[in-house]
Amino acid sequence: MSATTPTVAREGVDYWDRSLHAYADMTGQAPGGREGGPREPERFRRHGGLPRFSLPAPPRSLGDIAWSFGSLRSGHGPQCPPPVTEPDAAFHSALLHYTCGVLRTEHGPTARWPYHRAVPSARCFAPVETCLWTPGHEGLPAGVYAYDPAHHDLVLLRAGDFRATLGDALGADIDDAVGVLVLSTVFWRTAFKYGDYAYRLCAQETGLVAGNAMLVAGALGAQGHLHHQFLDQTLERLIGAQRPEESVAAVLPLYPWRGSVRRPLRRSVAVRADAGPDPCLGGAPVRPVLPAASVPLPELVEMDAAARLTDTAAFTVLPRSPAAGHPAPAAPVPGARGTPDLAEALRRRTSGSPAFDPVPRPVPLGAMLRILGPLLDAHGSDAVAHGAPPPVTVHLWAARATGLESGLHRVGPQGTEYLRPVAPEGLGTEAANVNYRAAAAVLFLSAPRGEARAVFGDRGYRVLHHETGVVAQRLCVLSAAEGLAARIHNGYAARKVSRALGLPPGHEPLFQIVLGAPGPDERCLLPVPGFTERPAFPRALSFDAPARNEVPDA
Repeated sequence: MSATTPTVAREGVDYWDRSLHAYADMTGQAPGGREGGPREPERFRRHGGLPRFSLPAPPRSLGDIAWSFGSLRSGHGPQCPPPVTEPDAAFHSALLHYTCGVLRTEHGPTARWPYHRAVPSARCFAPVETCLWTPGHEGLPAGVYAYDPAHHDLVLLRAGDFRATLGDALGADIDDAVGVLVLSTVFWRTAFKYGDYAYRLCAQETGLVAGNAMLVAGALGAQGHLHHQFLDQTLERLIGAQRPEESVAAVLPLYPWRGSVRRPLRRSVAVRADAGPDPCLGGAPVRPVLPAASVPLPELVEMDAAARLTDTAAFTVLPRSPAAGHPAPAAPVPGARGTPDLAEALRRRTSGSPAFDPVPRPVPLGAMLRILGPLLDAHGSDAVAHGAPPPVTVHLWAARATGLESGLHRVGPQGTEYLRPVAPEGLGTEAANVNYRAAAAVLFLSAPRGEARAVFGDRGYRVLHHETGVVAQRLCVLSAAEGLAARIHNGYAARKVSRALGLPPGHEPLFQIVLGAPGPDERCLLPVPGFTERPAFPRALSFDAPARNEVPDA
């Protein structure tokens, strides 16, 4: 597809419909690969003999979770972390570990999903990989690196300053960026079980990881901009992505965060195009070849190909939603708890047991409002105008929230608005392994499918799943800070949910998230033990931090 004329291919329309309204058929036709069997793809990438740079142990604490939200930063003033102007080993260690590192391991006779990250992942397959461009610092050359979460290392892919290449590919001025994260998806890691449906799961998880990266960066004094629009081929060559097995999904430049004001996204005036191999890049990084899919995945491959961009001419944004119609401000939050640490919340984030049977315990109003309050906080994104909230509509079905009337509510930037009573069977929830009647609440995140398709063409599928994923990760982390599990589950009847929520034509529910107090769990989840002290880079850097993950299992 050419960026100059956003188009919607037939496969794009069909995939929207099938993945949302016929997901059971899609998963029923999937390979259904057996976890732990000989054909399961490796959950960590091999990097062969490429140069490695060991990162120091990450810190146990990241600081107040409020530092990650612009609307909450304004009340903290000098208590906020200083802006990052020169990244160092400690910054990279904390950023990468808490964004996409392994936080817990699963043990016991029923253990099936051994490695748990900071974000929810379908069966913990973790198809999203993270690369980092850094201008370098003492002991670490400037260049593009792959993050190896199994060893907490940076693996050098290309040495050099690629700021201009990245800026051209993003169609943006990133001269003041202190680093850039490039997220890619290894499809077969999820598709070996879910087949073509993996494209949706990977798009959702990319949004979760991107949202988490922005939360962690904020706590460290940096702000991230989420770019959905970029020259795919340029970035694939830069990191050595191997198509069609792997695709670059999202890019996040990181900038110093001063005060509560967000840096606007600065678009380049010049139009850039993918004009073939860039002589400045040279050959592709020599990375071990990813295993090819052992079954055809025509819908996944066609959908990914249809979404590709080849020039920056039509990089654009969704029209700003009218301010009218937002709910009235909510009552003041009663009994606010102490400020939770973001690292602690990430370690305690849980989706509940495989058969999610929450303890039927009421959630105090204060806790619920603290979870809902910052969900729609504006973040840097090339999909919306500067300062606009995410293009996401949030509905809450309250069952056990003290002080909130049972039934359906709409959540907006200023508070919640009660809509009407809805019985559980009227929602369209279908997950057989979730006890909805014991849940405290169920949240639905919806987005404007028709509008995004008109603006972004086939890229719109990714854009909306990424943006709703950002909000979903906020919900998961804020819920963990209040001691709640947040279970993301795609088991819902999208048309029935749309009718129950009263969504306008062209809007689709993209996430269902069940909240509840964690119940009994047959698994044993243990924190990853701390690393022994070791030199960070060839020239040793001082880094005084406690061993990581020394917390009870969540």
